[in-house]
Amino acid sequence: MVATWNVAASSAYYVRGAEYYLGSREPEGVWYAPRGDLGRRDAATVQRQEFARLYEGLGENGQSLITNSGGKAIRRVPAFDLTFSAPRSVSLAWAFADEDLRRNLEAAQERAVRATLATIEQEAIYARRGKDGAYVEKVALTAALFQHGESRPAEHADGRLFGDPNLHTHAVVLNMATRADGTVGALHSTVLRDWKMAAGAVYHAALANEMTDLGFGIDRVGRNGTFELAGIGDQAITYFSARRQEIEKELAEAGTTSGSSAALASAVAKSTRHAKELDADRETVWREAAQSAGLDGDIRAALQQRSAREFVVGDAGRIFAERVATLPAELTQHESVVDRRELVRSVHAASVGLGLPLSRVDGEVDQLVTSGTFVEIGRDAIGQVRYSTPEMIAIERDLVATASRLADRRGVGIDPADIKARSAAQGLSAEQTFAAEAATGPNAIVVIEGAPGSGKTTTLAPIVGAYQAAGHRVIGTATAWRVARAIQQDLNIEARATASWVERLKKGERFLDDKSVLIVDEAGLLSSREMHALLSEVERAQAKAILVGDRRQLQAIGAGPGLDLVVRSVEATRVDTIVRQRDAWARQAVTDFGTGRANEALDAFQAHGCFEEAPTYRATLQRIVELRNHARAEHPDSFTLLIARTNKQVADISRAVRAELKREGVIHSAEASVEAVTPSGQTTRIEIAAGDQIRFQLRNDQLGVVNGTVATVTAVHPDPSKEPSTPGNIRIEAVIDRRRISFVPADIADERGRARLGWAYASTVHGAQGMTVDRAVVLLDPRFDRHAAYVAASRARDETRLVVDRSQIEALLSSRLPLDRTQQAEPASAEDRRAQLAGRLSSGHTKTSTIAVIEQAALPVKHADRLHSRPSADRAMQPPTKPPAAQEAARAAPRSSARTPDRGLEYGR
Repeated sequence: MVATWNVAASSAYYVRGAEYYLGSREPEGVWYAPRGDLGRRDAATVQRQEFARLYEGLGENGQSLITNSGGKAIRRVPAFDLTFSAPRSVSLAWAFADEDLRRNLEAAQERAVRATLATIEQEAIYARRGKDGAYVEKVALTAALFQHGESRPAEHADGRLFGDPNLHTHAVVLNMATRADGTVGALHSTVLRDWKMAAGAVYHAALANEMTDLGFGIDRVGRNGTFELAGIGDQAITYFSARRQEIEKELAEAGTTSGSSAALASAVAKSTRHAKELDADRETVWREAAQSAGLDGDIRAALQQRSAREFVVGDAGRIFAERVATLPAELTQHESVVDRRELVRSVHAASVGLGLPLSRVDGEVDQLVTSGTFVEIGRDAIGQVRYSTPEMIAIERDLVATASRLADRRGVGIDPADIKARSAAQGLSAEQTFAAEAATGPNAIVVIEGAPGSGKTTTLAPIVGAYQAAGHRVIGTATAWRVARAIQQDLNIEARATASWVERLKKGERFLDDKSVLIVDEAGLLSSREMHALLSEVERAQAKAILVGDRRQLQAIGAGPGLDLVVRSVEATRVDTIVRQRDAWARQAVTDFGTGRANEALDAFQAHGCFEEAPTYRATLQRIVELRNHARAEHPDSFTLLIARTNKQVADISRAVRAELKREGVIHSAEASVEAVTPSGQTTRIEIAAGDQIRFQLRNDQLGVVNGTVATVTAVHPDPSKEPSTPGNIRIEAVIDRRRISFVPADIADERGRARLGWAYASTVHGAQGMTVDRAVVLLDPRFDRHAAYVAASRARDETRLVVDRSQIEALLSSRLPLDRTQQAEPASAEDRRAQLAGRLSSGHTKTSTIAVIEQAALPVKHADRLHSRPSADRAMQPPTKPPAAQEAARAAPRSSARTPDRGLEYGR
């Protein structure tokens, strides 16, 4: 794992540690410089003076190596710290090994780190040149490697305070390299950072292979190729991971995890550092701790009895091939375009534990491309290759073509006078009436786009009435069952979740004919596959499709921007006048969020007393509960929606609300604990008692619920049909709109027996899209983007309150500091915090289609010329000319008749 990617500390931070450990704990630092750049010799010992000089970017004459065109030194980040931390079981094997095995493990760690740096050097090391670094070229990587063997001291389960065994290597990558013309330039750090996960997978694969060579078995292979050594159990790993647990506890109190917020995890790790104990004999401390905890016997037995997992070459190759065969579907599950770093990452992660050499794994990456399993379709802004699968290219190409054919097809329209009269009767505005007229014209496909709260659903009412009066069958769909049910009730039509309609199509069931009108609500959430399936059925049946959505709101979870591809061929009619919010300032603030002007939006919320900071995550939760209670007291007939970004935050808010409701007596009687599953698939436990509000997370026709249905629990008691001692023996009675239901957790369980059920006191932003409420309180965190902020801020008619955890923003600002300056840094100012938050909320992350990348690759070379400098001697970065597959795809890709592509017209922008 690449545990951290940080701006490096001062040169003295690393050298001081190395000097202290000379002849005792830690080995001397050594150079990684296989190409001999900057006068370094590969594997040579790092000397203090030369390291400090290069760290500061100085030549042997004391002059700056990096200057601008005027000869002045350029201020830059001096280096980047890539930390490669071995799995805890490897660290334990190293800590308790004899001298020979320990040296072998250290050598294995260094070889794995060097193999990973070689991949990074080949794939991700570029130097900038020109104004604002507009030109880039491939260069060499130079890094100083410092091996350390322990973590910072932390309190253990038995009260002992010491640093755990933690074999890790700091690779301090110098932020400069010699360019082709002999000058020295700074590295393109964004590319290096973006390759972090891929580097982690390569490191895992390399280290696991080294471990099998030493006779260790590999098991517990996890995400991105993480692994542990067979024979060293979880109990020992947990005990000797006190520092990790300390960090995770801090993150939990901040409402997140290391997996979901790497930057915050890094900041917490740095801010909670204790000074290392330099006087204690750490091996003695570790042995005594293991003996006291009863763990030393198992660890030593694992070392003495190690034997590599028995793989014959054919078995390893077969298993690897089976794993690799799943990658096309896995990598295009959520994105239709696959960056090269993701392909490298996934292939290396798939090899962990098989004992395959890295050369074999690297060859598989190339084989996936040469075989056509992944097709090169273009390059990114600096020329790195981007891929997709033939299936994904075909789907998106055909989606655009299908939309174009539907746009050209004419059918029977509604009399304009009729739709105008119906619109007037519904009280529609001129803008809404125009959209209704467009939707009821003779076109076989229509797109209505508009801001949240602009009355898009209201606009549909006269459209539905007119088509039904003309003898058409109008049906609806949306990605969420809850939204589908809402349009079913609002428009009095049959409606189902999109996945349900698509599943029928897969079974050969047809649900449209030439008298059908399909309304797709929240169409911006449809992936390319979903949109392709629906429009293919519309075309086959000679039916009509009306797509209603907003590409500025949340993006599709699945691969590809379905609606964005459709509007290449179908001109959208817009409904932009917001009518949901009662106050003009709130309507403008929502618009500002949607257009990336978060600073202006936050100013408006603050000016009207609707934005506030809380000092900690716990205080943020408490403030949200207080605002909810105040709204209930002041407006008892209104509904207040609590919104957060993650399921973890939603659960934390729900627990805080439940605690208050229990104090009030709203939740009463004994609680039952139920094993449940979150919408993201994580196992959790929830407590349920009479008075609780619960939300179903599946469709169950026997109970009459869909994903999103809310019920009020009236009783929880043992299930009389089961033995009292049966695990999970409870029955839940509840009410849904005066309708009583009764069920046991098994009735709504997934394949692992986990109830698909949660509390209904708060919602994620994804769950809230499409909802309209009276009031909302939003737990706003710096990982919101423009789309999430736009949705969250636009749900309420009367008032939306934004509450942000100040400590999270401060931690993110701290994560940008070097390792040795974190704890000495002054607290961030209010202006700095606001700028950080506004910057995050203004950024957009729109889905990319294969068609857009193919079109970009087909641009004239003049658009890309400015990216590429003179070729370097060994591996010049070539201009991103069209690969054969991309040329063919570009020729075949349907051209938009509705608009010119509005993104990515120039490389490097």
